[in-house]
Amino acid sequence: MTNVRPDRAEIERRAVEVLRRASAFDVPVDLEKVARALEVNVHFEALEDKVSGVLVVKGAERNALVNATHHSNRQRFSLAHEFGHLVLHDSEGDRLFIDTNLRVYQRVGASTDDAYSQPDSTTKPHEEREANQFASALLMPCELVQREAVSLDLSEEADVAYLARTFGVSDQAMSIRLQQLGLLRPTGLL
Repeated sequence: MTNVRPDRAEIERRAVEVLRRASAFDVPVDLEKVARALEVNVHFEALEDKVSGVLVVKGAERNALVNATHHSNRQRFSLAHEFGHLVLHDSEGDRLFIDTNLRVYQRVGASTDDAYSQPDSTTKPHEEREANQFASALLMPCELVQREAVSLDLSEEADVAYLARTFGVSDQAMSIRLQQLGLLRPTGLL
């Protein structure tokens, strides 16, 4: 049996589906509502600094651990990332996802599809990219970003920072998302 990887459009669709099912299609996204809808127990624990989040799926039990010592924006992205693993990669039975060094970055000249890659984890690189794309779509849904951005001058860093605060994400995550949505030209600084 062939395992077909979801493309960006499918990942976006599934993130919006989760938000609607959780009644969390609002700014900022209420991740507690999402956790309830996905039946995930969320725990904030002081983990090793290099560990951003852990998802343990054992039968019907789903537990996400998020590093309590990390910045709240990073915690939100890490939790949304773990939700991505659950939604996109949970068809393979009991699983353990340990995500380390979760960083938002983009190589200069790289496609925004490569943004949010991370080198260290217990999962495959494509699963990490997909979970990060899901986290981005979940925390910064296209429709809501466009609605909030319409009256802003996105060439101004202050407006990008305002959007980031509004959505509860880092400035860099918002910049990358705006580029992915075609609302901001790459600056070469990311």
